[in-house]
Amino acid sequence: MDLFSSAWMTRSLGEAVSALYLEQDAGLFAGGWNGCVKSWDSDGELQWTAKLSDRVTVLQREGDVLFATAGLHVACIDISDGSVRWNHALEGSADSITVFEDSLYAVSSVYDIEHNDFLESAVWNFSFDGELRWIHRMDERPWVTLKHDGDVWFGLGRPKCGFANIRGEHEFIHTPTEADSPITCGSETESEMVFGHANGSVSNQKGDTVSDEKGGIEHIVAMAGGYVAALENGCIVARMKGENIWSTEGGLVSRLAVGFEIEKNPTLWSGRWSGSEGILSIQDVVSGKILASTSSSRCESISVDATRTAIGCEDGSIHVWEKDMLSRRMKANEQTIPKDNRKSALQDKLRALRDR
Repeated sequence: MDLFSSAWMTRSLGEAVSALYLEQDAGLFAGGWNGCVKSWDSDGELQWTAKLSDRVTVLQREGDVLFATAGLHVACIDISDGSVRWNHALEGSADSITVFEDSLYAVSSVYDIEHNDFLESAVWNFSFDGELRWIHRMDERPWVTLKHDGDVWFGLGRPKCGFANIRGEHEFIHTPTEADSPITCGSETESEMVFGHANGSVSNQKGDTVSDEKGGIEHIVAMAGGYVAALENGCIVARMKGENIWSTEGGLVSRLAVGFEIEKNPTLWSGRWSGSEGILSIQDVVSGKILASTSSSRCESISVDATRTAIGCEDGSIHVWEKDMLSRRMKANEQTIPKDNRKSALQDKLRALRDR
C-alpha cells in the first residue's frame, strides 16, 4: 500500500522540514532548516509565511501565539498574520521550549567543539509577553522536558544525571535514578513518566529502573503500563508491565510517535534512515504488525492529534493522514489480499505436481 497516495494533504515547505505542530480541530504549523515557518488552516489552505533567523527545532502554540526555537533565539509569532511579536537570544543554542501554566520554559546549551562536550546549560522562564522572569544555570544539559503531576521535569545528562524539577533561579529539586547514565529522552502519560538512558536503561518517575534494553534509548513513547522505545541499533521494542510484547529491527529510527487508533488499537508511526534511503512505517502498537510501509525521504518530524498524523521530511514535503480516510484505504487494500493468497496457493499446488 502506497502511504503517500493515501494522505489527506500533502504540502511543501520549500526547504527541509525540522519541526511540526499539529493542533486538534485546527491547523498545521511547520518550520524549516533555514528558518521558514508556514501556517495552514484546517482545510489545508496556506495562511501565512514567516522568516526566522535560523533553523526551527520546536514549535508550540499557546492561545493566539506560536512559540519557536530558531538557532540561538526563542521567538513568539502572532498566528493571525505570522508577524514576530518578540524575539530573545539565549546563551548558546535554543534547544527546546515548553508551555506550562502562565510561563514559557526554554532550555539552552553551550557546546565546546574542542572538547566535544557541553560546557553549560540553562533553563529560562519567560512570560507570554516576553518578559524574562528568571534563569537557572547548571552544568548538566536537560535533554528532555516533561509536564507531569502539576510540574515541569527535566531529564539530565552528566554529571548529575537523573531528573529535576526547576521552579526558579535557585530552586532545583533533583531526583537521582538507579541507572547512573545520562537521560536521553522521555515521555509521559497522565499517571506516569518514563525516561530513556544512554546505557539502555528505562526509569520511572521514582527513579527506579523498570527495564534494561540492549542499546541506548534514542526515542521513547509512554503508554498506560508500558512504553515503546527505539534503540540506537535500530531496534524498536514494546513493553507492557515489564514484558517484551514485540520488537522489530531495521535502519536507525529518526522519529517515533503513537498516533490515532485503527481497528481500536493505537498506531505507531516511525521513520527509519539507512544513510541513503528512508522508510516510513505504521504498526499496530498492541501486536507490532506492520500495517503499511513505504520508501520516503528522511523523516525529520512527526506531530499527532486524536484524528491526524503529520510527517515532515528532509525534502521539504509535509504529509497529513486523517484517521477515517486512512482506515478506509487500508480496508480496501486488504480486500485484494485473499485473491493473492489463493493465487499463491494454486502456484504451490502446481509446483508440487511438477515435482512428483
